[in-house]
Amino acid sequence: AQQPNQSNAQRPPRTTMPAPKQSGLMAHIQENSMAIFSVVFLILIAAAKTILTKAAFKQIEFSYPIILSGMSCVVTDIGIAGVWGTGLASYAAPKKDKLWSFAVVTVMTALGMALQNLALNLLSVALQQALRATLPVFVVLFERMVLGKTHNKWIYVALIPLTVGPMMCVNGSKGGDITTLGLAYMSAGVLMSALKVVYLEKVVRSVRKDMGMVSFLFWLDLFMIPILAPWAVANGEVFEVKDWSKIGSGIAWFFLIMVSVMGGLRAYSINLVVKHASALTKTTADIFTQALTIYCSLIIFGTIATPMLHAGIAVTVAGFAFYTAIKYNDKQKAKAAKKAASQADEEQKPFLTNSDGSKVPDSAKAEAV
Repeated sequence: AQQPNQSNAQRPPRTTMPAPKQSGLMAHIQENSMAIFSVVFLILIAAAKTILTKAAFKQIEFSYPIILSGMSCVVTDIGIAGVWGTGLASYAAPKKDKLWSFAVVTVMTALGMALQNLALNLLSVALQQALRATLPVFVVLFERMVLGKTHNKWIYVALIPLTVGPMMCVNGSKGGDITTLGLAYMSAGVLMSALKVVYLEKVVRSVRKDMGMVSFLFWLDLFMIPILAPWAVANGEVFEVKDWSKIGSGIAWFFLIMVSVMGGLRAYSINLVVKHASALTKTTADIFTQALTIYCSLIIFGTIATPMLHAGIAVTVAGFAFYTAIKYNDKQKAKAAKKAASQADEEQKPFLTNSDGSKVPDSAKAEAV
């Protein structure tokens, strides 16, 4: 018989040293790095988009909001075409049975974007953002009066600061930071956005789910161009842009292209947050974005910051935070109720069923036992 290999027999068992554990904070940051990046990216891009758009109107003196809106659509579509060409995203077209719904979504989106850009050209960023925060007020009123939908009583309480805050901002704005036409444009823009939320939110989600975020954004921007182009002709911007003082400046045109790119990046950043973070994180990011945009704009554009304006901004941001917290809580309760109802249905299903899904008679159960 063969003698066992003494060297192997006497060799001690091999042991592996466990990898040193990282601190809890560092491990948490690494695990959630994409979520953290997406939130920070969204806040910076969203705030920069509004501030740079205002800078295009004020510093670059490009006072042509409809043309700038159209440029954003064109630049975004060129960028998406490049993404398709590299294979980073798949191409998809709207389904024929949803073309009419998609057309309505396109019209309302184009009107909302153009009207808000017209308002931003005439109002301070702080006032424009405060008025934009009244969107929940319009949404809740439409749902209550038109659709008969009821809400949590705290939702109606949250509408108070969202109404009072912007009114304080209007009263606290001075000089060239406010115009009657700008207020009219912003009110109409928020109204369009509210109508889209109330009547077309499910349509938007359905169409976007069919095509994917990238393709949805491409076709939405493409279909908005035939709406914005005649508008730019009708209000005279196409004829006035030739007199723009910086029409021969390459730096000015590069700046406008960067502003246009921001529109597509903002939509992409929202998609990143939805994918890698929670709904609560998204709503929290919206609050930080609004506050960051307002207070950065006060410094950058030298807005006359009266005590009334500061108070109105604080009330508006607080009301927006209160409203989003209540909406998030209501959604979580609805999800929990739906899950409980689904579990209850599962428990009520018979344990034994025939091949066709019908319930097995009690006599057959006894025989089976």
